[in-house]
Amino acid sequence: MYGLAKVTGESDLNWRPVLEVGPRPVYLKIVDALADARSSGRLQPGDRLPPQRELARLLGVDLTTVTRAFSEARRRNLIDATAGRGTFVTPGEPEEPVLDLSMNIPPAPTGLNLPALIRSGVEGLLKRSSAEALLSYHPGPGSPVERAVGTSWLAETGDRLPVDKVVVGSGAQALLTAVLLSQTREGDTILANALTYPGLIALAEATRRKLAAVGNDGEGMRPDDIEEAARKHNARVLYLNPTLQNPTASVMPEGRRRELARMAGKLKLTIIEDDPYSRLLVAPPPAFLSLAPERTFHVATLAKCISPFLRTAFLAAPDAQAAERIARAIRGTTMMAPPLMTGLACEWLRGGLAGEITGGVRAEAQARQEIARSILTEGFVAADASLHLWYPLQSQLRSGEVADIARRRGLAISPAEEFAVGQDFANGFRLALGATPNRERLKEGLQSLASILSGTPGASRQKV
Repeated sequence: MYGLAKVTGESDLNWRPVLEVGPRPVYLKIVDALADARSSGRLQPGDRLPPQRELARLLGVDLTTVTRAFSEARRRNLIDATAGRGTFVTPGEPEEPVLDLSMNIPPAPTGLNLPALIRSGVEGLLKRSSAEALLSYHPGPGSPVERAVGTSWLAETGDRLPVDKVVVGSGAQALLTAVLLSQTREGDTILANALTYPGLIALAEATRRKLAAVGNDGEGMRPDDIEEAARKHNARVLYLNPTLQNPTASVMPEGRRRELARMAGKLKLTIIEDDPYSRLLVAPPPAFLSLAPERTFHVATLAKCISPFLRTAFLAAPDAQAAERIARAIRGTTMMAPPLMTGLACEWLRGGLAGEITGGVRAEAQARQEIARSILTEGFVAADASLHLWYPLQSQLRSGEVADIARRRGLAISPAEEFAVGQDFANGFRLALGATPNRERLKEGLQSLASILSGTPGASRQKV
């Protein structure tokens, strides 16, 4: 490890960073040294740093490198500068990470200018559509046209559905909320993976539902554990995120899906299939919507394969009556899907642009996974086009501790604790690869993380 060493004497020029050896940019090594020194107490709030020109001379680097390092350190709230007095260490923690590997969003699609497409799409929609329709309330399951478009999007998972079984919502979380409110009661238990989508954890807490973890093996949930957990907790609902699972990035194989579908039928369980990622795979396994349509509520959002800008998602219900119950729950919570965004989403779906954007996101996700493989080399779980990867850790150091170290170094990651149902869960963290603005910034973040893992006792990688 490295830091800043204070040498005896009164002159501020005695402050000198000792830089890490490695391929990372020198300016980031200077920032990391400063962050480490402040975190450990070797630098105190109010300490004055050497002038940039003197620090450049001491380190044997050009002035531009030090200037860039100080600029980045100021952005992270590590230092502050006062005209005529110098540069001082600040008392607070960094205001934001220099690089975000925690927000799981799609990267900008390769070969497309998404902001320009959004601008032209909204302008065109406003010209072609009735202003009254776009500015009015649309409570309920969506217009007939929107629901019909939804059947086409959902048809990727199987046969095209009747329109009266499809519901349009303002994002996956709104539709998951409607399913839980319409299918469960306060105090009911929902079965889920020991590491599961944080939005489900928050939703269960907000609606006073309980979550119970189901045991997994290399292929996903174990059917015998589902049976045991369902009987133990008197559970009637099973939550699944079987394709590029969040956070583990695993893809449940078709054979296991069929086993779970049979077990759900035996136990009369309702299946909630959360499916934000399957369109990132060229040939995903069959969805539970096609394997057990009579008991599956299938939720498919556009936010993860196109952009969070489109807060539009579609739900397939087992029958028209169930869809109407979902619609009533939407009216009591989120009221409706935003007409402007839903209108744009439907135009993109009808015209094929949604598929083109998804293809661009897939290509960029693949490129970013290749970068991760080249830097982290081994020990993590991912698929070629996944937006995230799962990095297991050995038990000596919990992932929350690694996340704290990373944050002090200006890097945000998602520890296992954020996804945990109960106390018995795998140690590791999720890395989201889409939030960084470009591949070079992603490389910087992953190189910084690799440095942390290689230099932190107990953070050695675990084979999977």
